[in-house]
Amino acid sequence: MKTNVAKALLHLAGPMAGNEVRKLVRDLARFAGVARVMASTKVPRLLAINYDPNVIQVHTLIGYVRRGWTGARLV
Repeated sequence: MKTNVAKALLHLAGPMAGNEVRKLVRDLARFAGVARVMASTKVPRLLAINYDPNVIQVHTLIGYVRRGWTGARLV
């Protein structure tokens, strides 16, 4: 059975330390349905998230991120 994979790019506004980004990546990766979360090495404060839309919705992910970074936006 093939699983659906959707991709989302999130831009995190505001200054943050590398430890904060790594913690956020780990926290997002723990959500059921999230296949992979990667911080961009070329674009600062950009996260790429691969997830199964049948299990978790993008608004759930962005809602979680906005608890810490109110200026986070989907790209």
